[in-house]
Amino acid sequence: MEYKVSKKRAALWVVATIVGPLLFYLFISGWYIGIWYAQTKHRGPPTPEIIIKSMFIGYPPAIWAAVALWWWTYRKKAKFGDLFLTRSSAIGSDIAIGIGLGALWVAVYGLTDVVSWQEMFTFDLTKLASVPTSLSAGFCEEFLCRGFLFWLLAAAGAGKGSRLVVASIAFGLGHCFWGPWGMLWTTVLGFTLGLAVLWRGNVWPAVAAHTLLNLCIEPGLIEKALTSGFST
Repeated sequence: MEYKVSKKRAALWVVATIVGPLLFYLFISGWYIGIWYAQTKHRGPPTPEIIIKSMFIGYPPAIWAAVALWWWTYRKKAKFGDLFLTRSSAIGSDIAIGIGLGALWVAVYGLTDVVSWQEMFTFDLTKLASVPTSLSAGFCEEFLCRGFLFWLLAAAGAGKGSRLVVASIAFGLGHCFWGPWGMLWTTVLGFTLGLAVLWRGNVWPAVAAHTLLNLCIEPGLIEKALTSGFST
């Protein structure tokens, strides 16, 4: 790789990749909740329904803004396909592998009752409203955590094992709102997605797997986090 970056700069960008999208999301969703408070004169914490709606409204633009900003910052250092590892010579095979991996994780979530089978495959207005968030997270979180971070850490001289571990931990920390057990669970998920990226050399298996999983487990996972803190 022609572009080189210091370990210190790489570490700062790892932190930014964890914190940045969260801050963008909190800013956008906070505006929505603030307007809701002003209109309803509600007292006390917002209702779970409003929190879920604020996530559906705030997260897609926040995560896409993060991808756009990261690309804009590094656009003179690398092309989009290199920066986010989107180049593929066999994208059909990559997506098929990702669908298989995603189906495996859907089974894991269902068999362990993190999200019930009924919640996964019940199609209603709330499920429909969750689709933009599920798609945005499936694409953008992979572009950032398995694409950009793998590229950045490689530019800092990190080996494959270090890239895999750091990106997986960053992915887990980025889901801090699930609580400690949820972060650990998400770190393991990120590790398997990272293995697929290292194997295929691009993010598309991870994008396909992550998107399929999100489409099945949301909004059930959000609702469970609000009621039980991901205690299962």
